[in-house]
Amino acid sequence: MSKLLIAVKAGNFHNVKRLVEHGAEVNCEKRNVGSPLHSAVSSGSLEIVKYLVEHGADVNFEFVNIGSPLHSAVSSGSLEIVKYLVEHGADVNCDSRYVGFPLHSAVSSGSLEIVKFLVEHGADVNFELFNTGSPLQSAVSSGSLEIVKYLVEHGADVNCEKRYVGSPLHSAVSSGSLEIVKYLVEHGADVNFEFFILHSAISSGSLEIVKYLVEHGADVNCKNYSVGSPLHSAASSGSLEIVKYLVEHGAEVNCEKRNVDSPLHSAVSSGSLKIVKYLVEHGANVNFKNDLVSNPIHTAVSSDSLEIVKYLVEHGAEVNSEKSNVGSPLHSAVSSVSSGSLEIVKYLVEHGADVNCKTCWVGSPLHSAVSSGSLEIVKYLVEHGSEVNFEKGLVGCPLHSAVSSGSLKIVKYLVEHGADVNCYICSVGSPLHSAVSSGSLEIIKYLVEHGAEVNFEQRNVGSPLHSAATSDSLEIVKYLVEHGADVNCINRFNKPVIHNAAKFGSLEMFKYLVEYGAELTNEENLDMPTTLFEACEGGNASVVDYLLQHGAMKGVNNCKLNFPLRIACGKGHTAVVQTLLKYNVDIRKEKEPLICGNIEIINILNLELKKSVKHREKIKILKGMDNVKLTKVGQPVKYFSPQKSLILGKGSMGIVYVGIMEDGAEVAVKRILKHEFEDTAKNEIEILSRIDAIKSPFIVSYQKCLEDATFVYIVLDLCEETLKEHVCSQSLEYLQDHGPRMIKETLSGIEFLHGENILHRDLKPSNVLVDHEGHMRLADFGISRVLNEEETTVRTGAKGTRDWMPTEVIEVVDKEEKGRFKKKSDVQVAGMIAFFISTKGEHPFGSVLERMINISKGNPVNLDKLHDLQVRKFISWLICHNIDDRPYAHEALANPFMVHVTDSLRRIILQKPRI
Repeated sequence: MSKLLIAVKAGNFHNVKRLVEHGAEVNCEKRNVGSPLHSAVSSGSLEIVKYLVEHGADVNFEFVNIGSPLHSAVSSGSLEIVKYLVEHGADVNCDSRYVGFPLHSAVSSGSLEIVKFLVEHGADVNFELFNTGSPLQSAVSSGSLEIVKYLVEHGADVNCEKRYVGSPLHSAVSSGSLEIVKYLVEHGADVNFEFFILHSAISSGSLEIVKYLVEHGADVNCKNYSVGSPLHSAASSGSLEIVKYLVEHGAEVNCEKRNVDSPLHSAVSSGSLKIVKYLVEHGANVNFKNDLVSNPIHTAVSSDSLEIVKYLVEHGAEVNSEKSNVGSPLHSAVSSVSSGSLEIVKYLVEHGADVNCKTCWVGSPLHSAVSSGSLEIVKYLVEHGSEVNFEKGLVGCPLHSAVSSGSLKIVKYLVEHGADVNCYICSVGSPLHSAVSSGSLEIIKYLVEHGAEVNFEQRNVGSPLHSAATSDSLEIVKYLVEHGADVNCINRFNKPVIHNAAKFGSLEMFKYLVEYGAELTNEENLDMPTTLFEACEGGNASVVDYLLQHGAMKGVNNCKLNFPLRIACGKGHTAVVQTLLKYNVDIRKEKEPLICGNIEIINILNLELKKSVKHREKIKILKGMDNVKLTKVGQPVKYFSPQKSLILGKGSMGIVYVGIMEDGAEVAVKRILKHEFEDTAKNEIEILSRIDAIKSPFIVSYQKCLEDATFVYIVLDLCEETLKEHVCSQSLEYLQDHGPRMIKETLSGIEFLHGENILHRDLKPSNVLVDHEGHMRLADFGISRVLNEEETTVRTGAKGTRDWMPTEVIEVVDKEEKGRFKKKSDVQVAGMIAFFISTKGEHPFGSVLERMINISKGNPVNLDKLHDLQVRKFISWLICHNIDDRPYAHEALANPFMVHVTDSLRRIILQKPRI
């Protein structure tokens, strides 16, 4: 709160003056307080009000819950301040959403003088506010007849209406002011206005107002959709005087509420025997009913009024009148749990109520009595002829109901009086099914001890053991199994018990069933994956883990491997998704967008996509190693160990291992022996440092170089495998589909290097890596060279890898001369790699024995193995014997064969379900 607001609120004129003179903002605001002018007005200080207005305070400054300063002045009752503000431009019709117009505030505060002043200065007497209506309605509600008269005399509409408050006459009737009611009616207020004024008068309990309205034309039979006629309201309110008056003045005693009930129903519900008697004596139908409402006797029974029940029966009410969803009055009586309900039951039975009447939805009265849990009523009904094995399709027999309600006493009573413990109903099964579903072991034991069949199958559910597995009650499962339940029982949908346990049960229950013979696999080895799918569907992560530990994925084709992941993601079972990933379920095999039930799963899977699948076991071993076995190579590498089991690959100059960074990122760590290959290591680091891998996704990313006394450690992005391994593991069809992309990515990497004036000089399938998304990454820059400005050639000895050297290098192998290595030299080897990809591992220059000679002579003996003429022509161009006839990398990429190659790699799409 500002200092000026504090000073105003305290009424300290001196401080207000001082603060304004020193630049205080006169129109500053504070939530729920408003501006300084609001505070000055509320505190009643005319002096401060004048000073603030003279110094720029906005007289029409509006604040959400307060309104303008004029609203505040009116509410505080200060006519002087009201006059001052209006004289200085305050809007008398300023509208504030929550407090209305100043005239509303004046009316509510009860100040006739201010009301008069505002009206005389232009206030609109018929301005309406959405939740309170017009000023006249406010005046009526406040009970001020003087203000009401003044407003009406100055043009206020006596029949204005607002949805939530009705007309002024409604307000007058509700407030109970007969004087105002009379005045409004005398001045034209409509007594039959749409919002049912007579109903309001009845509800307020004023017989005088009711009489006045009726005498002045109010319709005693007007109907309100929700409350019926005025007689309905009178019967509900319990006023016999008003009921009599209305009936005497023509109210229909059998007037029906639209689709609801009669006034007699309302009287019965209110519990007034006097009104019930009066209505019946004046012709009310004791058996009145429609499609939605049962007889008045149903209402009387439900209200536990024995006196009214007796009166209605004595006057012709049908004791066996039925309503499909309620049953007979006896059903209603036995369903009640009050102390007087047995009396009503007895009375009805003694007066002819059918103890075996039935309805589709609620069964017999015995069903209802059993469900309500009253043993006394159950006994009474059975003693008076109720059938204990009475069956109803959707309900079952009374024993089903007793079992479901959990009352062992009633179950025992029914069985002792002949209830069939194996009574079978298609929709609910046997009583044992119901007992299992309700979870009462005591009742289950009693039923089994009295002959209940433990392998009784219900059509839709299966055996009781299916139900027990679904309800996750290990105690019940054990009891049933110990008493002969078949653990391999299959329901009509071919689902064994173990499926229910996998989906709904605990790991302990699942293991118990397996221990006692539940089969996890069938001859075709298909059932265990189905069990796994059920566990994923139910979000049962512990069972999923158990199944995967016991080979749930063995022998299952790749298509089915991803079903569990898809199910768990779609259902939003985060723990199951994490469990599946732990067992190397490959998200990259998904062909369709993966619907994920929550953001957490999307985040987990996005992180998973950045991780290696092939090297997951090595990563797991490394993470689990003791500190003693780890080698400290320096930050930011957290986990590294030169163990044989952690090797990714071996080269001529070093060995590559898996590593883990401090942020959890998985990396490759190339370890090079210093005293043998220090110069080579430095060269590779220099080359990698020059390359901005962000600009080329087809070069392996260099992250860090570390060293100790013996080794240099080069930290690189972890890729899945070499191109050589990738080509050998894929089908020829896959390579035909993806080969052009792989060739294009390799050439793109070379183009990038050449653009940076770098010659690779050691290209081969094992120096091209495949990352976790399937993209090509050029690697191993140990003998690479950087061309100086305007240089095009590096003169070099015969360095590189046998069979993967360009012609110009092989030519000097047996000579002491240095070869000429150019950018197009890399391109010739890229052509050999392209052939290797297109033929699933073949070399264009023949077998190992003749390969070097054929390269040197320009004799690609295997070109005929390329059946696609476009591919053959393109690769022939890359591997031309004459270096000048070969393209540069960028020229090769501009060839129509490469231009039309699209990224054929399928992106994994993760998305939330549509709502």
